[in-house]
Amino acid sequence: MTEPEQLGRYRLLRVLGRGAMGLVYEGIDPRLERRVAIKVILTQQLDAAQRADYSARFVREAQAVARLNHPNIVTVYDFGEEGDVAYLVMEVIEGEELSGYFDADQAFQLEFTLEDAVRMTGELLDAIGYAHQNGVVHRDIKPANIMLSAQLRVKLTDFGVARLHDRHAPAAADSEVVGTPSYMAPEQIAGQVAGPRADIFAAGIILYQFLTGEKPFRAPTLGALQHQILYDRPALPSVANPSVGPQFDRVVLRALAKRPEDRYPTAAAFRQDLMLALRGGAAGDHTVAITRPPDIAMSEADNADVANDRASDADGSDVDASDMDVGGAGVSAADACDADATVVASAPWHRGGTVR
Repeated sequence: MTEPEQLGRYRLLRVLGRGAMGLVYEGIDPRLERRVAIKVILTQQLDAAQRADYSARFVREAQAVARLNHPNIVTVYDFGEEGDVAYLVMEVIEGEELSGYFDADQAFQLEFTLEDAVRMTGELLDAIGYAHQNGVVHRDIKPANIMLSAQLRVKLTDFGVARLHDRHAPAAADSEVVGTPSYMAPEQIAGQVAGPRADIFAAGIILYQFLTGEKPFRAPTLGALQHQILYDRPALPSVANPSVGPQFDRVVLRALAKRPEDRYPTAAAFRQDLMLALRGGAAGDHTVAITRPPDIAMSEADNADVANDRASDADGSDVDASDMDVGGAGVSAADACDADATVVASAPWHRGGTVR
């Protein structure tokens, strides 16, 4: 396919990155003589309904980020359509995705200190908190959607599955499940509304990776991974990595609480406790219900499926494409490549009931 040279008024210079459904170009805005990043979606292989869905997601991303002006959130300058191509014009970030710094075993491949890890997590929480204050829930916080500059400064990106959240409106179940399996909160798996505390759960997973070099939930199949997130408590960070002080355990466990109401109420509260832990202090005296799992009704057949999932692969490897069993939920084939890829599926995704 011949690469285009122009989109709207923007001149395209080179491809910065490719994904399953899109490209990111480096470009020039000739009017302002400014370098820009231009994200486009590729819809040639999609039917009309899928094209409409992806276009709607692009518009939603533009609307969501247009509300946000924060040093730790990517800046969007423009949105446009030309023929069948929808594009989003953003600032150019000199750096790499956070996911690029984790190796196959999820160890962070840079020389960094505990202070660096806490600062980076704090910057992420600043971005999440600002988005929440402005009515935006990201719903897909993960290392691939976080850019790190050469100075290890955080930029939160990709609001393509974000939802505009009205805290004064009654919560309703989502009509679709969106997110990345390895970073989904229990309520996302159960097809319930993904409110601000779903983002806090995902940030807790990333903090756990920084502290221990591994994900808190890892399983050979998608069903087993879902079951872990819904019911299992991960190893304490201080056990997984003895160099981490036990004061961090309480922070992580609260962020990863199964029920949203047991997590930090805000990203700012999470950040405050994290900074206190870095200084050697104990986190707040909130009691976290870590032993009682969420109340999700599962049939005998569901439990058998989970048991079969766990038995199907004894080598401890992560989920792969062949494990993507979602009970006919209709996951987009372009997105459902592994447990670290964004999933868009009909709700409820999990075969059980609801988180109560």
